[in-house]
Amino acid sequence: MLRTYRHWTTKEDFRLISLRESGKRYKEIAAILNRTSISVEKRYRKLKKEAIYTY
Repeated sequence: MLRTYRHWTTKEDFRLISLRESGKRYKEIAAILNRTSISVEKRYRKLKKEAIYTY
C-alpha cells in the first residue's frame, strides 16, 4: 500500500482542536478528517505542546 504524506492545513488544525475539545476520540476525528488515528493524535499532541494556536 502506497502512503503519501499530506501536510496539515491551518483549517484542519483548528478543526482537530475543536473536535478534540468537544470530547471526540482520536479515531472519530480521524474518520472526519480522513486521516489515521495515529496521525491525528500526534498532530494534536504537537499542537498542544508547542502552543501553536491560542485556545
